[in-house]
Amino acid sequence: MSLAKYLPECGFEVHVLKATNAGGPVYDPDLVRQIPASVRVHEAFTPEIPFAIRQKLWARLSGGSKKPAVPGASPAAGGFSWKSLITGAAKRVMCPEPEILWVPFAVRKARQIIRQCGIDTVMVTVPPFSALVAGTRLKREFPSLTLVSDFRDEWLDFYLRDFDFQNSDYTRRRAEAIEREPVEASDLVVAVNHSSRDTIRKRYPGQREEKFHVVPNGYDPAAFAGIAHTERRSPRMIVTHVGTVYKTASPRFYLDAVDSLPEEIRSKIETRFVGRVAEAERELMEGRKSKVTLLGFMPQAEALPHMADTDYLLLTMTNDISVPGKLFEYMAVRRPILAIAAPGSEVDLLLTETGAGLCAPPNDAERIRGMLLRAFEGWQKGNLRTAENAAAIRRYERPRLVAEYANLIRAAGALSA
Repeated sequence: MSLAKYLPECGFEVHVLKATNAGGPVYDPDLVRQIPASVRVHEAFTPEIPFAIRQKLWARLSGGSKKPAVPGASPAAGGFSWKSLITGAAKRVMCPEPEILWVPFAVRKARQIIRQCGIDTVMVTVPPFSALVAGTRLKREFPSLTLVSDFRDEWLDFYLRDFDFQNSDYTRRRAEAIEREPVEASDLVVAVNHSSRDTIRKRYPGQREEKFHVVPNGYDPAAFAGIAHTERRSPRMIVTHVGTVYKTASPRFYLDAVDSLPEEIRSKIETRFVGRVAEAERELMEGRKSKVTLLGFMPQAEALPHMADTDYLLLTMTNDISVPGKLFEYMAVRRPILAIAAPGSEVDLLLTETGAGLCAPPNDAERIRGMLLRAFEGWQKGNLRTAENAAAIRRYERPRLVAEYANLIRAAGALSA
């Protein structure tokens, strides 16, 4: 969305193609309204079913079991069943992900837009990763197009490893084939951090080095202009997590560490979760010794005040190469961050660069406990500040990042001309 918002300021005429009835888990209409009037938004039908129905259907078909069926085994042995057969067929039809169903409709509509509007650059932003198929088909049909493949998340070593629906050998083989074509056909390949960029780059040693670049995620300074940064006073230390809670961003390590604290400290800590909580993670919140409050999903405009009205912001990420987008918004709010991520991970490196918070490894209970005790001591003394680097944080303002991106697109277009 930030690209659509700021690229017109860089001299680009921008067209956006989106699914008419995309089955996303949440929807924030306020973000859509931030798109400038000069940006033309086009739509293409998708036969996807709504996200909530899809999740319930998948859970019903999977039956809560992650064990693969063994061909020829009896149902009593936990092997073959009609349910597993249907589940396997559904996976293959929607391989590598349900959004693949949108591709033929997207290509048809994109073809019309290219011809009617004189488009010379197509940017495919993923996820959903199946959109890469559309980019490859369009480049094949219109060879003079500049094709930009924009990876907001890494696919093969993040999504395929950490998300159950896509976690199978068949899906991985299909994904590897799908990714290779657009990366080789692209004039520019962009990742959000150096680990992701290097991971993608190593898979395609025959490609020229100069086509692979990094443009980080960031924050929109305008969204935080009205956020108050006053010191808060409360009988409890408030720790707030904003964003989706799922397996790779599980709060289990944090909650276990809080539970291990002495009662006189634990009773003065409240943890708030703003955002969607995956069903598999919801039960982790129950029966905790400290106060846990689930506030549910909120549009960004409603969630931002909760970021400001807290003592610390919580972030968890167990995948070394992934950086949750909310981390940049956390930095913009200027509240200290408590992060649970591996040493040397992209999250850890970013916090070291900006001085925006503390970090402890996921599987090191003592380090997490120590981080919490240090945070609690700071809260008691009214000294929550970390050694943040304001200049380093401003580096991640989206208008600056989009201006960098615009220069990369122009350079790629000049090379492909």
